[in-house]
Amino acid sequence: VMLGSNGRNESEFSEMPTGAASIYVVTADPTAVHDRATALGAKVIRPMEETDYGSKQFAIADAEGNLWCFGTYAGEP
Repeated sequence: VMLGSNGRNESEFSEMPTGAASIYVVTADPTAVHDRATALGAKVIRPMEETDYGSKQFAIADAEGNLWCFGTYAGEP
């Protein structure tokens, strides 16, 4: 899990309410997590995407305004 503050650039992360968090969860199968979350009615903030740095990821919001990002990016080895 990677925790972060809201970013400086204009994105869904810079619009987070005070007190909310952004959590990045590394998973080997983000598609399965996405499919399960959306089947349960999750609010998708960023749809599934392939990034230029090799991650497959998406983001959802919980009822408290926290952003949960799931993807394959594990950072630098």
